[in-house]
Amino acid sequence: MVVKITKKESSKKREDKIRKASAKSKKIDWDKYFGKIDFPVNAITYQQKMRDEWQ
Repeated sequence: MVVKITKKESSKKREDKIRKASAKSKKIDWDKYFGKIDFPVNAITYQQKMRDEWQ
């Protein structure tokens, strides 16, 4: 988000704009996304296999 502040604005108006911009941001609960994907292969063995193909 971009907040435009001009030199002519008072400090109160500047503070109000900044407060409005920061109040609109949502807080995301990242914990609900961790551990949700179940891969059928082990991640380390898959990564080693991919790296061996590059060489």
